[in-house]
Amino acid sequence: MSSTNQKLPKFPCVDCHTDCCKEYTIFVNAHDVYRLSNGLKCKPETFLELIGAKDYSLGIKVEEGLVDLALKQKNGACEFLEKTDTVFRCTVNDFKPGVCKSYPFEMKNGKLSQMSDIMCPTDWDILEFKEMMIPHLKKDESEWEFYDQLVREWNLKYEGKKSLSKFLKFMLEQVKLSNEVELL
Repeated sequence: MSSTNQKLPKFPCVDCHTDCCKEYTIFVNAHDVYRLSNGLKCKPETFLELIGAKDYSLGIKVEEGLVDLALKQKNGACEFLEKTDTVFRCTVNDFKPGVCKSYPFEMKNGKLSQMSDIMCPTDWDILEFKEMMIPHLKKDESEWEFYDQLVREWNLKYEGKKSLSKFLKFMLEQVKLSNEVELL
């Protein structure tokens, strides 16, 4: 189906006060950091916040401690949320993290569903978004599996003896390599 024939669904976000961007800690994976770094043309350290890992098996063990990566907050919201006139908008919308793209949807038992506890002012029409969201959620799941494998590999190899900046460099190189392989 050509894009001219396909009707895009109406996003409830258009009329929203973006409470999700204000209330949630936005955790990021390797691909998210790669897209943001390239899109912003800056090092990840400028937009990442370190949060103590809640689960050792998933946390990054570096000289700085056991951490998870999240986006920094500014004025009680994601640092990329900007107020313009009477609304808030994402300033990195074209390359925002996968978790932001998929909110408020999830896959449950192989089916698309709306998360049970959402901050949206309205319910989303799952049927309208099914074609768009299922491939995205599958891609996002794959990217988190890739990231978890990188973290395991890093933790086994270095056991916390290297800095976070070395991990970030390693991580970005691995994403770049995986993207090059996908293009072949």
